[in-house]
Amino acid sequence: MPQKLRARISEHAGEARLDWATTRGAALYVVEHNAVSPDQTEAWVQVGETTRIRLVVKGLASAREHWFRVRAIGSTGRGPWSDVAFTLVR
Repeated sequence: MPQKLRARISEHAGEARLDWATTRGAALYVVEHNAVSPDQTEAWVQVGETTRIRLVVKGLASAREHWFRVRAIGSTGRGPWSDVAFTLVR
């Protein structure tokens, strides 16, 4: 499970900057976004895949709350979701 997920406000409107700690054995990270509530499971939407430990998510609604989570995928399959990170977007 990815640890230390951080979601931060970007200097650009409609963007959030995410980063997290390296997960041993991870070949790919999947990032999901939720603009409703982290407890509303059907509102989670995949917004990216990356091999790096950071991602800039673009096209977000400004002046709203946004939640994010990350999952590592490796040779043993998909890992559990990270803890949820939250940010407001400009």
